[in-house]
Amino acid sequence: MRAMVTGASSGIGRAIASELADRGWALVLVGRRRDALAETAHAIARPHDGEHELLEADLGAAAGIVAAAARAGDDAAPIDLLVHSAGVGLPPGGYLGNPLAASEAVNRVTVDAITALTHAALPGMLARDRGGVLVVSSIAGFLPGTPAITYSASKAWATAFGEGLHELTRRTGVTSTVVAPGFVRSGFHASAGLGADGIHDIAWSTPERVARAAVRGVLRGRALVVPGALWSAVFAVVRIVPRSWSRAAFAAYLRWTSERSGR
Repeated sequence: MRAMVTGASSGIGRAIASELADRGWALVLVGRRRDALAETAHAIARPHDGEHELLEADLGAAAGIVAAAARAGDDAAPIDLLVHSAGVGLPPGGYLGNPLAASEAVNRVTVDAITALTHAALPGMLARDRGGVLVVSSIAGFLPGTPAITYSASKAWATAFGEGLHELTRRTGVTSTVVAPGFVRSGFHASAGLGADGIHDIAWSTPERVARAAVRGVLRGRALVVPGALWSAVFAVVRIVPRSWSRAAFAAYLRWTSERSGR
């Protein structure tokens, strides 16, 4: 079995690659820097492994998306699991505090790349009547707020896309799973323009825990996975309270953390 993992150089993507390697999967590791991909491949190497394939492609650029989509749709070496774990956040300052190009970069990675790679890989999966798509989203997709509204909006899109794909493929051998973690100690949180000061340790997870939950969810054919008891409870509350309440509460939290971090 072969999996293609975007954003495999670090964080959740690297942890998912490691989890799959532990289960004997061959991997196509996608990232912006070949040296970082090679380091990941070395770190996750197992005695039974063949050589993992490295694909240097910047999914924040049109050429990178085209290159990755071409590999995703290559029926000569088919992809059995497509993992969308590449991500980019808005720098501090959020939507209005950054040039338009910053928001466009978020959408290219989280919207355009997911759309193009899935469109390339899915027909082959359906023809073989087996395969899966794993979309790494975020709890932020359920909690729109400021200042990083482009990030939250892109994750809401990713969740809707993955869940819609789950329904589209329901009566086939192909599955689609969305994983929506909360705070993850991966170095990404600050780059997404979200403050982290004052957040209790109980709210944090690790890339490894998220990866285990995500891969279990894929293997069980689940549509949506929210790792961790705390964030599962938050998700349950968000589903039943008025949207105006959750929207205001999350915006207030973001203002508070922004003030604490001096942003």
